[in-house]
Amino acid sequence: MISAASVKQQLKQLNFKHNGWGRGEVIELEHILVPDEKIYECVNGVYEGGFALLVATDVRVLLIDKKPLNYLTVEDLRFDMINEIDYSHRLIGARINIATGSKTLRFFSYNQRRLRQLITHVQQCMAEAKQQQSSHQEDQNQHLEQINKQLQTYLMAQYQYQQQLQQAQQPSQAGVVPIPVPEPVRPSNELSDYLLAQSLLAQHQATTDHPEDLPPLPSASIGLPTNTQLNEIYSEGIQEVFGQHHLAGQVFAAETGLSSITVNPLAVACAKLPLLLRLRKFGIPAPVPAIH
Repeated sequence: MISAASVKQQLKQLNFKHNGWGRGEVIELEHILVPDEKIYECVNGVYEGGFALLVATDVRVLLIDKKPLNYLTVEDLRFDMINEIDYSHRLIGARINIATGSKTLRFFSYNQRRLRQLITHVQQCMAEAKQQQSSHQEDQNQHLEQINKQLQTYLMAQYQYQQQLQQAQQPSQAGVVPIPVPEPVRPSNELSDYLLAQSLLAQHQATTDHPEDLPPLPSASIGLPTNTQLNEIYSEGIQEVFGQHHLAGQVFAAETGLSSITVNPLAVACAKLPLLLRLRKFGIPAPVPAIH
């Protein structure tokens, strides 16, 4: 909600006469517009419900119809909701059709210039919204590619760690310097968060009645290798990252059949997120739970 003086100031900059036709609709603008929302163009006209005011702002298109006895009609069309726009003008007057999928707004006005400027602004904002959506999708694809590379690197490092660990555990011969035990491989913070989220989704998918509505498992989405040895390494890496508590809980549920005694993994993760984010912000290593 903004002040009436701000609305009148914006309409004055557009050379829109707000004291004549559409005065009641202009008064309603101060109750409809949100703070920092800018009016780009206004035009009076007629739609299927009678006389109305069509307003284009920087975030949406508004149709306001204020009649006597406090009858009010407001239609709010966001730019990402609009699917199609048709514009046509004749010798007198111009007409637009704005389709949003479920309904179509038909508006006629005698002021061709203002209606043309309004529809041009809406088309530009629609193009910018589509471009932002496309760039956001590209950013998501690039992020998934980076996660895929990090996961492949982690799997190879885990495989090399297993080989070095086997060599270190072999009995040393006389006169041979024993090989030191290598440090365990740790995934990056970004990869660890991704694997945790996918693990929670996988557990939720296993317990839901409609698994087709949930995202696929990590092995299906990022193309893990089908080699048995690499799959074992991946399982060991998941076990090292997340511990054995959830595995023990699954074994206990399978042996006892107490499926009703379950813990919501999303609630547990949400409870631990503030502490983990705070530790990461100040560079403090997260505590590793003891495995019994």
